[in-house]
Amino acid sequence: MINGGALTVSLGAGWVTFAGVMRDSGDLPFVAAMAIVFGYIAFAAAWEEFILRGALIKNLAEGANDHVPRWVAIGFAMGFSTLVFTFLHGGKVTHLSQYGYYIIAGLVLSGAYVLTGELALSTGFHVFYNFTQSAIFGLGHSQRTPELLAIDIIGPSRWVGEEGLVFVGFTILGGLLLSAYILWRDGALTLDDRVTSYVGR
Repeated sequence: MINGGALTVSLGAGWVTFAGVMRDSGDLPFVAAMAIVFGYIAFAAAWEEFILRGALIKNLAEGANDHVPRWVAIGFAMGFSTLVFTFLHGGKVTHLSQYGYYIIAGLVLSGAYVLTGELALSTGFHVFYNFTQSAIFGLGHSQRTPELLAIDIIGPSRWVGEEGLVFVGFTILGGLLLSAYILWRDGALTLDDRVTSYVGR
């Protein structure tokens, strides 16, 4: 839905054009190529979530919790994790302003973790966001993947592309929708106790 919205806006503004369907699968059958790409994207996103959210936020928040208020400990851990996440994606950035997209994305993913105490939601969102962006809607440019909908990006990079303002806006929308889902599911938006201490099930 998030990437579909970004595609719709980009098409409406004339910043992208359709170039066909089922493009760039190489020597493999299209479905096989898509399955391989999904596996790669899922592994990479799950690794990032485990390291940056499950390990880094958890350990920093636990360590700081005895010295500062709990919300400060979690905020510090989220901020540091987000900076590391942003730095790891710096190779994709061609202008300083584009770091904003990765800061927002890092905060959205971190927020999903600290509000639930689990990696399932942030990992699922991360995997399907990345997969639909590049392999379904053809809007990625930092890696070549087969594309169900082949798109040529012709608009200004400030607005369209992985770090453009269209994606910044839809990433914020994704964060709001995740928060609404957590509120609906759990009945409240609160920092989960498991982020700062072990809570047995």
